Amino acid sequence: MLFDLRSGKRRRVVQVVFGFLAVIFVVGFLGFGIGGETGGGGILDAIGLGSDSGTGNPEFDDDIEKAEDTLATDPEDEKALLTLAEVHYQSAQFKLQSDPESEDAKTDFESSLDAWERYLETKPKKPDPGVAAFAAQAYVQLADADGAATAQQIVADDNPSSGTYANLAFYRYAAGDIEGGDEAAKIAVSEADDTQREQVEKQLAQLAEQATKLKQQAEKQAEKASKDGGEGAAPIEDPFGSLGGLGGTAPTTPGAPAPAP
Repeated sequence: MLFDLRSGKRRRVVQVVFGFLAVIFVVGFLGFGIGGETGGGGILDAIGLGSDSGTGNPEFDDDIEKAEDTLATDPEDEKALLTLAEVHYQSAQFKLQSDPESEDAKTDFESSLDAWERYLETKPKKPDPGVAAFAAQAYVQLADADGAATAQQIVADDNPSSGTYANLAFYRYAAGDIEGGDEAAKIAVSEADDTQREQVEKQLAQLAEQATKLKQQAEKQAEKASKDGGEGAAPIEDPFGSLGGLGGTAPTTPGAPAPAP
């Protein structure tokens, strides 16, 4: 897992919440196979651990070069920006297969999100939900829960389902946005089928409770440290802990669409 941790009280709160919720989510939520309808795979896919980037040796440079040539002429070419966002993301995932701590992969994730954010600056009428799913995963790789939530909102708007909104709730809780997480969780529960609704509601309620407690704890620690002349709670070097080296494929709901190429 690759993380670009920043300083500041809010970032420290995010780190504490994100780290704990990641563990809770995987061992609890995924343990029951819930949350698979992401529009881009299950939650492991959504945090960059389960997507299938292929087993060959793809060449990404040509696609990147062509897109950059187009952008040199037209910096706001939406298709070229989307291509850069997607190809850099795929390149990063490919590199992580051989080296989970690859700095080159981190650079690719950053380049992917740079292209994605430039694409959003063009104010597209309907942001591409397939590339948004990749962007959400890239944001998680860089420990940016706010960014992940923003991208996942696009995915959920395009494909409203229990899974897409459960992931959105997770990202919002991880960012310390309890109210926003509750709103997404409510939709996730309403979209769940009858056989899973109670279970989805229970799991998301547990996430909300833990997120609230952790946010309060982190804010108290930051406040105390500030009064003592410190900088607040120490940042978590790796918010996802032991999850960083995991692979495999998350359970998915049959018929769930894959990200658009």
